[in-house]
Amino acid sequence: MPSTVTRRAFVATLVSSAGCAALDVNRAHAAASGQSASAAPDPGLIPDLVAGNHILVRKGVIQINGHLSARHTANKNRFFLARAIAPETVAAADIMEFDLDSNAIDARGRTAYTERFIHSEIYKARPDVMAVVHAHTPSVLPFATSDIPLRPVYQLATFIGESVPVYKNGDRGEVVANVEQARELVRVLGNGAVALMHGHGEVVVAPSVRTVVSRCIELELNARILQNILAMGGKPVYLRPAPPAAQQGGGGGFSRDWDAWIQEEKRLIGR
Repeated sequence: MPSTVTRRAFVATLVSSAGCAALDVNRAHAAASGQSASAAPDPGLIPDLVAGNHILVRKGVIQINGHLSARHTANKNRFFLARAIAPETVAAADIMEFDLDSNAIDARGRTAYTERFIHSEIYKARPDVMAVVHAHTPSVLPFATSDIPLRPVYQLATFIGESVPVYKNGDRGEVVANVEQARELVRVLGNGAVALMHGHGEVVVAPSVRTVVSRCIELELNARILQNILAMGGKPVYLRPAPPAAQQGGGGGFSRDWDAWIQEEKRLIGR
């Protein structure tokens, strides 16, 4: 469980202008160093990005390693991603802005995730995508390193399509550390919402931060249900995939889920 200090900083981001203030500081630094600073994103984007990190940790989707990004709402050629720290500690001041070549607009000594190329190459190739998660979810990993396909057995996971494709980066489950590797991952992902990474984890995409968080949580539950069926010795009766438009990023923002998760976060710190 994250510390009380981290939780309080997280909630402060949700109920104040902390997210925008942190980005204003970043833009000022960028301007001073001669870099171009983009317009401000929607005011709720950075708070959602911070909240999404915390929710994904609490729901068991992301542990120490993993990351959540969001495309800039005012500049489609930019995206936001936290500096390379544990997701449960992310606050607004940790959010960095990148171009679509994964260059930090204003690093100021902050270290970026090695696998940021996953995010930039997906945003380049998929204009419909506004948020990306890379995670090493324990319930999903068996399907990333076996001959058992990850298919939908749960109503809210039919967005994954007929079967989730698997990207293989060598024989050691290596990280995606450059553009070439990321482009091959994007090719495997295609127009879908999920791709597995052999011996490594998964990538999930969606048209908003809230939707990608919900998709990750439903994917995790679907993986556990499928494992339970197989452990019982049963034969899974798979569900029909969602229509292509839903797989590619259609649908709502899962507001009911999101509101419940935010209230849960607030209760955890006694607010």
